[in-house]
Amino acid sequence: MVNIVETPYEISELQVEAARDLARRVREMRDTGALSPEVLGKLRRYFKVKNIYHSNAIEGNILNVGETRLVVEQGLTLTGRPLKDQAEAKNLSEAIDFMETLARSPDQPINESDVRQIHHLVLKDINNLESGRYRTIQVEIGGSQFKPPGPESVPAEMKSFGEWLQKASVPNRLFKTDEAVLAAAAAHTRFVTIHPFIDGNGRVSRLLMNLILMRYTFPIAVIAREDRIRYYDSLETSQSSNLGPFVQLLVECLEESLEEYEAAANEQRDNIEWARSLAGKLDKKEAVKAANHYEVWKSAMDLLKGQFRQTAEMLTASAAMSNVYLKDFGTLELEKYLSLKKEGSAKRTWFFRLDIRSGEQTARYLFFFGFGSQRMSTDPQIDVTLHVAREDPPGSFQYTRCNDATSSKDPDIVEIGYSSKKEAFLVRGRGGDPRVMKVDKMVRQMVQEIVERNFGG
Repeated sequence: MVNIVETPYEISELQVEAARDLARRVREMRDTGALSPEVLGKLRRYFKVKNIYHSNAIEGNILNVGETRLVVEQGLTLTGRPLKDQAEAKNLSEAIDFMETLARSPDQPINESDVRQIHHLVLKDINNLESGRYRTIQVEIGGSQFKPPGPESVPAEMKSFGEWLQKASVPNRLFKTDEAVLAAAAAHTRFVTIHPFIDGNGRVSRLLMNLILMRYTFPIAVIAREDRIRYYDSLETSQSSNLGPFVQLLVECLEESLEEYEAAANEQRDNIEWARSLAGKLDKKEAVKAANHYEVWKSAMDLLKGQFRQTAEMLTASAAMSNVYLKDFGTLELEKYLSLKKEGSAKRTWFFRLDIRSGEQTARYLFFFGFGSQRMSTDPQIDVTLHVAREDPPGSFQYTRCNDATSSKDPDIVEIGYSSKKEAFLVRGRGGDPRVMKVDKMVRQMVQEIVERNFGG
């Protein structure tokens, strides 16, 4: 058995060699361009959502991958899903952003304060009293015979761990570059052994593990929900100082990540070769076509927003004790429009918000762009559509998407598209098929339904 430097852990010679083989594969991929910035950038968002989903699912979160993507990328609140689960997804997204910031400065040691900040981001607005604070009570780990140290020992244990982490988190200071897996595995296991927080220890430990991997220029490792039992069993074994099963699991997770990177690199290379072969033939023609289609679509959406603004101003002028206001978030840029067309998602696609106040009562409805629903996309001219979300609860600035299972407070129209071929707006109601509708009639109907269903007018 081989001891992992400055830790109580050991692994077999075979696992040391497996870790080094993995390091050689990473180095070769980096040298050949398979881990180029283009490939890394392409996969960053995919791996982020995948990481959030699986890390939370291990802890019992019930959101699926699609729901996680909606919560993280669109900032929406989902009807019928626990708010705590949605908050966990949003928090882990922020924690990963912070982790990536720390990863960009590999010469700057990670310290105890950084660990507490990561935990604060994981638990904020879920348990603010405990976020970033070490536990003051004894805890037990469900299904495990291991008993974490008492609360009186946690500060000293974390001080020792923090001193070790400052060295382990800087490549070639305590661990060589090709020993990244050993450093990441040891950091994860030492942290969960201390179990310094009331909640969130598992998510923080996996973030620390991936932070070290990223600093050593490795891809991240996603421990899948399906490997939950094996994962916990390997951690249980590590309490006897045998880190072998956990290192083996980590190596396999990284091999899976590398396969996805290799596939993306091959796709990137094929795309480049294909693009070059058609350079000067299709690129310019398609670019002009896409830009022209975007301009027509943009003009239609600006017309729609203008109609909503005009209606809001007219209602405000007519109502003595009420106010209707349109908050404009600007136009969807061509880049985001194309991203929605190709990939089906983009960040921050808010178009405008309708705010209605009558006395102390308020109602807010957010209009944002997304990929067209299956019913709407039966028209090949419609791919990017406008969706509606309701503030829930009022005054919270948290939004629940209006859909086929919408509440009685929502308008019947839940999705709006524009067909350049028909030169007409198409709307989709609850569970219905899209139909052509004039813009002024559509806006008046939606505003009237929102007012009557929220204010009883």
